[in-house]
Amino acid sequence: MPIIRPFKALRYDTEKAGDIQDLVAPPYDIIYDEWRNRLYARNPYNIIRLIKTKDEAEAGEEPDKYKRAASYLSSWMEKRVLRREDVPALYVRSETFEVNGQSKTRYGFVGLVRLEEFGQNIFAHERTLSGPKVDRLNLVKATKSNLSQVFGTFLDPGQEVQECILKVSSRTPDISFHDEQGIQRKMWILKDTETIRYIQEKMLERAVIIADGHHRYETALAYRELMEPQRKQKDEPFDYISMYFSSIDAPGMTILPTHRKAGGMQSFDSDTFLDKLSVDFEIESPEGKSISEILQLMKENSASTTVIGVYSDGKFKIARLKHPGIPKDLDVEILHSMIIEKILNISREDVASGKFIQFCQSAEHAVEDVDQRKDQIAFFLNPIRPEEMFPRVTKGIRMPQKSTYFFPKTISGLVMYKIDRESLG
Repeated sequence: MPIIRPFKALRYDTEKAGDIQDLVAPPYDIIYDEWRNRLYARNPYNIIRLIKTKDEAEAGEEPDKYKRAASYLSSWMEKRVLRREDVPALYVRSETFEVNGQSKTRYGFVGLVRLEEFGQNIFAHERTLSGPKVDRLNLVKATKSNLSQVFGTFLDPGQEVQECILKVSSRTPDISFHDEQGIQRKMWILKDTETIRYIQEKMLERAVIIADGHHRYETALAYRELMEPQRKQKDEPFDYISMYFSSIDAPGMTILPTHRKAGGMQSFDSDTFLDKLSVDFEIESPEGKSISEILQLMKENSASTTVIGVYSDGKFKIARLKHPGIPKDLDVEILHSMIIEKILNISREDVASGKFIQFCQSAEHAVEDVDQRKDQIAFFLNPIRPEEMFPRVTKGIRMPQKSTYFFPKTISGLVMYKIDRESLG
């Protein structure tokens, strides 16, 4: 029973801070240095200064980047650049975007959820690394805030929650803008207590799977443990984390695959690799096909068996597992266990440390990198279907890291949770 509650979010006062599109940023973990520099230059109050502070301090600034982020936050609140909502609310959001030539709109809402260990009502779907958790914990300790949201998804029988938030979104939005990727983002502040109570009651019946933000959720658990000696009552602000919730079975939900590239393998030979691959897979050799055509061919019979695209030495192959399980295993699990680990002899530890294997959202870029000999071989996957993912994850089975790409990413900077009593209302 996930416990959802409204909260008094910190939000930008755009009359003082500037246009909202100049203040927001993507999740910290996809922002590379050049992108961060652009966001820094875009507006002195851009949230990038809080979620991914530069390592190097400018003249006169606090040298520790986490303390520096906390200093920015404190200063912006004092200047009323960031203001707290006057009453607790949920924050309904929509993203309208284009994928594969089709326009879609995803709806969801932001609220607080009471923290619990994974495996009860909230589930992790991917394995995580320790490094990012240390970084995020240092930031939470310094700022005492959730500066962006974890992305949670849920099955919504009868589309009850979805229909409720669609009604909220029928009025004029409180915020509407296009981000730098051309995605139209809107937000409605929901303060009606009856509607909030309806959403809370319906969410009690739904399991939540973390779609994106595993490290931040695990950081919140660690912060709660750290703050436990200061507990004064059963319900403390550090018992909660801010989360964006969106129904996985709604029309706008889009899950894209994350492809793999492998390089730096001293003894790799493509012919030898294909010989080993053919033991368990039927190998097709399409001639004269583009990568988009290969991805289309990969969809054939993909519901009944694992299908993996392969590119090496300028040639595409399509591998179909000869003897799939019933129900079939996830394609990404077969790729890692039967190909990356068994044939290429790359361990889970190697993958976790970034050795040999790289992840790539763009199949075209993966092909280019192999052609330019930056990598030796690329593997292409079909998107995971919700009906494949939910039954496994709710049994406590975690998939390999970067198994999914929920598109588009949530945006940082629309609402923030200051972890204190006042935010709870």
